Amino acid sequence: MRLPRPLPRRRRTQERRRAPRPMIHVSTSVIVAIDGSSASISALRHAKRFAEARKLRLRAVSVWSTVNTYTPFLPAGLPTEDATGLLAEVSREVFGDDLPDWYEQKAVKGSTVRALLRESRTAALLVLGSRGLGGFTGLLLGSVSAQCAAHANCPVMIIHEQNDAASLPADAPIVVGDDGSAGSNAALEWALQAAETFVAPVQIVRSWTIDRLPLQYEELGFNLSSEDVNTRVLHDLVTDTLNRIERHPTVRVTREAVMAHPVAELISRSQHARLLVVGSRGRGGFARLRLGSVGAESASYSHCPVVVVPPRANQNPNH
Repeated sequence: MRLPRPLPRRRRTQERRRAPRPMIHVSTSVIVAIDGSSASISALRHAKRFAEARKLRLRAVSVWSTVNTYTPFLPAGLPTEDATGLLAEVSREVFGDDLPDWYEQKAVKGSTVRALLRESRTAALLVLGSRGLGGFTGLLLGSVSAQCAAHANCPVMIIHEQNDAASLPADAPIVVGDDGSAGSNAALEWALQAAETFVAPVQIVRSWTIDRLPLQYEELGFNLSSEDVNTRVLHDLVTDTLNRIERHPTVRVTREAVMAHPVAELISRSQHARLLVVGSRGRGGFARLRLGSVGAESASYSHCPVVVVPPRANQNPNH
């Protein structure tokens, strides 16, 4: 069998020039999942505030299916009519009777996770309640929210029912969990952009423990004091974040290295925070931050909304 002759160099160059470039999605919408629970209503309020501040469109999505859960009672109407009516009712509760032209409602049939992940492909932010009803049953980061936070193309904001943005003091910070990974770099960039929008300070925290010393310190043994290690960790944190912070000169930033378990430290700081921002994947003190341990516990028990940022989030049109 004779192999085909290779293309002449000029023709190969022309073929490469004709090859389509990969599409880059520009994110212009905030997506919020609605199921009628109080947590999803709180999520819509936060999504509204974020979309207004960023001058983005807002889309409320209700996912319905004929096989969500077992019930011995027949539904009063068609599932699609129920979903549409639910969206209208929740929208009136948050916006009133006059809906803005930048807000839209969408009822979708199918798998909740698949529908929301599909929406995330061109979204600037996906907002979810921490607990849900019906299609969002068990939404304490066990099913839908965990999968969305781990696999969404955009940042995912998880809202608890008690989260009230209106009650926050003006100087409430945005707290970022940092470990120097690509995931935490993306989280820091998102937090700095949000801080510019909401005129909020940023606290960057790098956590370490004796049994989880940063890799570059292990070769030094355990002869260093905790003060020495903390100084080195803080020095590395400053070095790792300097260039990114300098690109946002209007944001007031503090950086802290702490000897503490990352979950306990993040949850403690969330009590007085505007937002807690983490990367979807991490290492070191924030290892396995794909909502398997640290991320899941932080998002479940945080006192403020949690934003999980993937390493390569969708493009933000404002930045």
